[in-house]
Amino acid sequence: MKSCINGATTMPYNLEHDIKSANKVGFKGVEIWVSKLREFLRDHTEEVLKRLLSDSAISAPSLCAFSGFIYCSEGEFGKRVQDLKNLLKVGQTVGTEYVIVCAEGFGDRRIEEAKHAHISRIRRLSSITGDYGIKIAMEWFWELPLAIEIVREIDDERVGLLVDTFHWYRGDGNLEHLKQVPSDKVFFLHVNDCEDLPRNDLTDKNRLYCGKGILPLSDLFSIFRDKNYDGYLSVEVFREEYWKKDPEEISSMAYRTLTETASRCGFSLS
Repeated sequence: MKSCINGATTMPYNLEHDIKSANKVGFKGVEIWVSKLREFLRDHTEEVLKRLLSDSAISAPSLCAFSGFIYCSEGEFGKRVQDLKNLLKVGQTVGTEYVIVCAEGFGDRRIEEAKHAHISRIRRLSSITGDYGIKIAMEWFWELPLAIEIVREIDDERVGLLVDTFHWYRGDGNLEHLKQVPSDKVFFLHVNDCEDLPRNDLTDKNRLYCGKGILPLSDLFSIFRDKNYDGYLSVEVFREEYWKKDPEEISSMAYRTLTETASRCGFSLS
């Protein structure tokens, strides 16, 4: 497995800071936060980004995250697709493998209606991202069984799941549901810990570095190992307390806690 840090973990800092601090502390990858990418491209080209990544020996495995595709009108969908294409071109240039597409829940819709809306729109998106050699990792925020149904029915090798340890726990924390995710549909992992609070009270601000909270990370990592997952373990922690530190200190703590936790669980990170 490979170590990675998500741009949300260093949210106040720009993309160049993310890449350089990740390299300095030992990370192998940086998930590019999309708003930071837009900011970077105001003054730089994608070729400059490619050189920056190469010079820092850092990969960019995903662009994170895109939302608003599922229930929008056809007109709005077309606008969002055009914006997505602009960034897919950048991702293609720098060797990105995945785009993270956020699921959108149910609202007042029936489950079947919500399910088929996700299937239809993500299937259409996969044909677009596929033109750039990039896959879709759908990020799910609730109980996993419905997400599993969705990716199975889409039945496209370019579509799988992003499993986030915090979202899994807040969704229902059921290890059996995690075991049910098909091995070939675990595309990407966000790893983090969280405070000991009732699930319904948890928000992103309650995330912690790996090993600092109550998540059963050893059990989770064992499940991923059984699925022969060999991709990235990406630290994604939205926490203002951490954001007050400088980017290198944040990255250093993220890397140290990730590697220590992985080691305790019998994983070695490349």
